[in-house]
Amino acid sequence: MAPDFNSGSVATAFGVLGAGFLIRFIVLLYIHRRRMRDLPKPPWNPIFGNLPTMGKASAAFPPRTHPHAFPHWIRQQHPELPPVFYVDIWPVADPMLIIADPAAAAQITIQNSLEKHSSTKEYVYPLLGEKNMVTLEGKEWKMWRGIFNPGFASGHLMSLVGGMVSDTVRFTGILSEYAAKEKVFELEEAVTRLTVDIIGNVVLDMSLEAQTSENELVKAFRDQLQWMPLPNDINLFRKYNPMKWFVYRANSRIMNRYLDKLLEQRFADRQQEEKVNSKRSKPIIDLALDTYLKETGQTGGSALPWQFKRSAIDHFKTFLFAGHDTTSSTACFVVHLLSKHPAALEKLCREHDEVYGSDTSKTAEAITDDPHSLNRLPYTLAVLKEVLRLFPPASTVRKGDPNTPILFNGKEHPTDGFMLWPVAYGMHRQPDLWPNAEEFIPERFLVKEGDPLFPPKGAWRPFEYGPRNCVGQELAYIELKIFMVLTLRNFDIRPAYAEQDKIDGKDRSTHTIKGDRAYQVLIATAKPILGYPSKVTKRRRQ
Repeated sequence: MAPDFNSGSVATAFGVLGAGFLIRFIVLLYIHRRRMRDLPKPPWNPIFGNLPTMGKASAAFPPRTHPHAFPHWIRQQHPELPPVFYVDIWPVADPMLIIADPAAAAQITIQNSLEKHSSTKEYVYPLLGEKNMVTLEGKEWKMWRGIFNPGFASGHLMSLVGGMVSDTVRFTGILSEYAAKEKVFELEEAVTRLTVDIIGNVVLDMSLEAQTSENELVKAFRDQLQWMPLPNDINLFRKYNPMKWFVYRANSRIMNRYLDKLLEQRFADRQQEEKVNSKRSKPIIDLALDTYLKETGQTGGSALPWQFKRSAIDHFKTFLFAGHDTTSSTACFVVHLLSKHPAALEKLCREHDEVYGSDTSKTAEAITDDPHSLNRLPYTLAVLKEVLRLFPPASTVRKGDPNTPILFNGKEHPTDGFMLWPVAYGMHRQPDLWPNAEEFIPERFLVKEGDPLFPPKGAWRPFEYGPRNCVGQELAYIELKIFMVLTLRNFDIRPAYAEQDKIDGKDRSTHTIKGDRAYQVLIATAKPILGYPSKVTKRRRQ
């Protein structure tokens, strides 16, 4: 006999279930809020925590502003807050411990290198896969970091500069086309395609032709980025849209299949080169495979080890992500800040003239013939570091630990159950660490210790600081120096936000931070809003 479910009993069952969820939520709310009661934090409500404060922070900025600007704003509004303070945004996300002090940050990144927070893993897995170097931990991370270190060593990268120069010369040709057309274009998109070509060459010794054709790897990668919800997103449809999982799977298949084919092709080319005893500089993947075979006690066979290939696919996507992250966005902000500081631009160009001569048609050949000449550009490096100080691309987020409190001002700050966020953006703009912190002063990175401008230890961390720093930072420096040397003396690139507004039929003139249209938004990492719309003209120098 079938059970009799009438509408009353179903309603009662749902009512009991709902009451159970409500009671559980109230209990958890009480527990979360109680533990926050005596901790340093901005104005706090026992029911809503710091959600109203975060709402005010968000409202103080233009649409889509990167959230790493919010903690700094909160401290500016509440100067009584120490540089180590809590923000209670439960149940939207785990409560956070904001860290804007270098010594406090060192306790969780150097003295104790805590695990990455689960939100980082959840965020990047759809894009990079589970074996990516960003989220690997422990022995597995140490092994793969050691495997790729030789390829990313400065000395080896110098042997690959010729290919980077060729890709950048192609980029300057594209700029010339935009100059001839007097057309508004997204500089971030153009530089991203450049970095993809460079990464393909230095990692796999293959041209991906991303600058001159539609590349299915790049297309799938960037489509994946657009579907990724923002961390701590309160838009539930965007966060839990069931369609995104189908998109993730489809894009991941495209990227993995494409990279599988490239890795197999590179392995075949490598074997052929070994037969003829080729003296060419090895791409990064070859050095990684050499180290992998040595450490695992394997010998080079006729097939690429599947364990290596499985991880290498995710690592390549990580390198692509890093190029999309650091290099392309930093190039845009280099252009932007130098357009606002013409004296610094002229000083930079004089340095390039001194090293390479004033005939810019010979510069590419000069760099290729003497890659180490890039190390004789101290002001260029100082400009890069100052741009990265004002516009850091990312920060680390670590998981709290019951046995690792942070000691600050003689007090222990618990970390267990908290998302630990050493916010590079806030630390880089802190007046007690950086005199005239909001100003563009490249000379900070040229003065000697003892000078008031000299950067405090651990306060500059665009590539993070400690054992988990970015493995590709040397590559980023080399790429960006080549970009600067080959473009800034030949082209005037200026922001074209007003023109883009007209094209789109939108008035965004009030979308500024301190009067600046070029602010950072979160698209996986910190990117210039609207891709930094630009116009370019050929430069005429006296």
